[in-house]
Amino acid sequence: MRLTTGFVLWVVAAAAATAVGLAAVAAIGTDIFGAGQDPLSESEVDELLASRSQAPTTTPTTTSSSPTTTTASSATTPPPPAELPTVTAGGTVISRCTTTGLVEILSATPAQGYQVEQEDHELDDHPSVKFTSGRQKVEVRLRCVNGVPNPEIKYDD
Repeated sequence: MRLTTGFVLWVVAAAAATAVGLAAVAAIGTDIFGAGQDPLSESEVDELLASRSQAPTTTPTTTSSSPTTTTASSATTPPPPAELPTVTAGGTVISRCTTTGLVEILSATPAQGYQVEQEDHELDDHPSVKFTSGRQKVEVRLRCVNGVPNPEIKYDD
């Protein structure tokens, strides 16, 4: 009798613990912090990047005819250089073109199993980043073409 009662209590406790665990996982995945946002599709990301890099901004500028007189006027300035990711099997490189036409590497993040062997963060005409994993190497060389970073990717085994 004791053995049967112990077994029944154990089954009830296990079922209750499982139900509480499933309820907690479901709550975390849905509305614990309110309604979540759905991920953007590739075309939505492209639209957002295009609108950011094409939208002119208007900022006030000041001109001075004497040390004590300043007047403000509006001028259209080009948008800041777009930061663009280059995604490879070895990792992701985020870069942008400067106003002088050079590529600036902002970050290099290796993919799982890879490491950054060499990063060239200096402003350069053709900076590069190398990702390595064992004998596999991925090299990303960048140059500015019409104000946009243009990657050249080499895979070596």
